Amino acid sequence: MPSPVTLGFALVVLPLVVLGAIRWQRAILTALPFLVVVDGLSISAGGVSVRPSQFAASLLVIALAASTLIGARRMRTDATTWWLAAILAVNVAATALNSPVRMYSALQCVNLATVWVIYVLVINLADTRADLDALLGNVLLAAIGASGVAIVAYVFAVIGLPIGGAEVSKGAVEHLTNAYGAYGTMLEPNLFGSFTGAHLVMAMALLVVGMQRAEAAVHTRLARWTAAVVAVGLVLSFTRAAWLGALAGLAMFAVFGPRSVGVRVPLRRLVAPLGVGLAVVVVLLLLPGDAGTLFRFKIFNLVNLESQTVVLRALTYNMALEQTAAHPVIGAGTFTFAALTAQGSDFQQFENWRNLWIGNYLLLALHDTGVVGLVLWGGLLWSILSRGARLARDLRDTDVALASQIFALTLAAASLLIPFLATTGFTLAYPWLLIGLLGGYCRLAVEPRLAPAQREPAATPAPLPADAT
Repeated sequence: MPSPVTLGFALVVLPLVVLGAIRWQRAILTALPFLVVVDGLSISAGGVSVRPSQFAASLLVIALAASTLIGARRMRTDATTWWLAAILAVNVAATALNSPVRMYSALQCVNLATVWVIYVLVINLADTRADLDALLGNVLLAAIGASGVAIVAYVFAVIGLPIGGAEVSKGAVEHLTNAYGAYGTMLEPNLFGSFTGAHLVMAMALLVVGMQRAEAAVHTRLARWTAAVVAVGLVLSFTRAAWLGALAGLAMFAVFGPRSVGVRVPLRRLVAPLGVGLAVVVVLLLLPGDAGTLFRFKIFNLVNLESQTVVLRALTYNMALEQTAAHPVIGAGTFTFAALTAQGSDFQQFENWRNLWIGNYLLLALHDTGVVGLVLWGGLLWSILSRGARLARDLRDTDVALASQIFALTLAAASLLIPFLATTGFTLAYPWLLIGLLGGYCRLAVEPRLAPAQREPAATPAPLPADAT
């Protein structure tokens, strides 16, 4: 028999949670960008850690399910939704068949589901163009806030007043015990670097298109501030893979921008928003001490395949491939690398056991879900990027604002594929919020039966001042 406390919770608290989720679903969705950037501050309950974004996503799932069941809305799906569902199904199947720690792997499947569902929530609950524009604006604001916190944390740590949010210890520099750099309210510098790199690419694309074509200037001023602040955060993350990803994203914009959104990259205008970041680079190159030494090493060994971190990752990847050979088709189960490495021991009792994981998203997919899962991931990424590139090009003459938003988000998603080869963030919320926004804007472009208020673009912005064009 359930205890009175359990019954009371089920009869009183749960209905209130459901009603609250339905009543405030728009507020929760609007707040989601600000919760995504504090995922380093998890909530622990009953031995399980829940990130703020996962808690909010769970509430929104309740609201979406309830409104769908009563017929208030129709559940929207697209190709990306079905690819995600297939990947989750393969994770569950591999866990049930092959995982040596089935309960742990099953919980990790739930963890992945609460993150990946953010994509489904955004394309369903952000109904109108105004909703998506507001959400995108909050994403830019949240990026400014998260980067600002990380920059302040790094400065305090360097001057000997650590407040958390930055790793500057001797061990991180000399022995690679932890990733060196700023991370603020996010988990660690590598993931923070990927976050800032993607947001830099997106902000720069929105900024350049908005400067050249006034009808696309919905977020231009906010994008300018975002680009400046996240550029500094990107530098202070000390993450080479994130630097390369951001450079690749900006290069793609320079190459494909003229054809996709009809603009050329004005190099002289990009110096201003990136000037602060460039100044930080110069200072760090000349700075004495550990920070300067490490920064110069990373700059001069940007693609050095014999550096210590690359060698360590290569050893990890070799072990992962050896384990994959045992279950090449469907994989060993979700997040089983640590358990298999421990060879029957309780891997969660090891110090720093969380470092026993596969950072490369392609190898992680192959290890956990086999060739089947790897193929599904390829289909998922192709469905995201190819649709965005196609629709941006199709809309460039009819709706420049929508084309620029789709193109900027497509570039941001594409830029993540490089740093996620070193430290994947597809298990976190922020990539799926960006991809969800991309899916939502793509829906506006292709859904034929939108109400007029939903289909109309946002109000035309006021003319830009002379110095902005």
